Amino acid sequence: FGVGKMRDWAAERGLLAVPGERSSHRVATPTGGGVVIVVVTIAGVVCAWLLRPDWNLPGLLAFLIAAALVAAVGWLDDMHALPADLRFGVQAVAALAIILRVGAFERIALFGSGNLFLGWFGYPLTFLWVVGLINAFNFMDGIDGNAAGIGAVAGAMWALVSWRLGQPLLAVLGLLLHAACLGFLGHNWQPARIFMGDVGSTFLGLTFASMPLLALQRSGDSRMPVVGALLLAPCIWDATYTFLGRLLRGKPAFQAHRTYLYQRLASSGYPHWAGAGFYLLLTLATGLC
Repeated sequence: FGVGKMRDWAAERGLLAVPGERSSHRVATPTGGGVVIVVVTIAGVVCAWLLRPDWNLPGLLAFLIAAALVAAVGWLDDMHALPADLRFGVQAVAALAIILRVGAFERIALFGSGNLFLGWFGYPLTFLWVVGLINAFNFMDGIDGNAAGIGAVAGAMWALVSWRLGQPLLAVLGLLLHAACLGFLGHNWQPARIFMGDVGSTFLGLTFASMPLLALQRSGDSRMPVVGALLLAPCIWDATYTFLGRLLRGKPAFQAHRTYLYQRLASSGYPHWAGAGFYLLLTLATGLC
């Protein structure tokens, strides 16, 4: 319901994604619909926290503030196209806030081989994880239904993991992400009637980057870094492979382009629903692992 209202509001005020040479769509389409995902998720978590204060998670307030800040900058970028250095600066501040108030990866479980202790290296690794995943998830929002489909599956998988860990508030967060992305997907599946925009994709990226840290601080389970990576493995692989490939070929890695693997499917003639459905199934497969 909220996304439908947002679509009408964006269309009336000219908040449109106009097709360009690097766009995968051909018609000017309302954007910024991800703001509904942000509002539903944050409001839902706060309500659950107020109703059950005993479900508290260490660092939850810092995460909520950082997530709202990143989403607000994404919203401004959707409307006014902010400079890249400003966006990265805010993402860096958010990542530092998460590290200081939620924590960093100190060890990673190598299944069957004990723990890998990171020492001081855990801090820059966690910083790279948060900032990198914010942008990796943002890059996935390039065809109809892709980012929302990945978010819906990853949210459901996190709810399952959190339930197994006995972390009810984290499970609520996962269910809210799943439900909000699923509701958005009803408007965003091909042919999309509204786009998520940076407000939604950067918020989801930060949230999925923070969830293994929140789970780790509460449970002490060193498998959480691997779990967090598996739940978004297709998106992380696509972004990393494409980024490094462009660097090796001497192309500007930070310039907008259409060479991500899922975009190559669309460029090869496959409909958007096929590419988005493929990544949805890949995310489900790695999530089940």
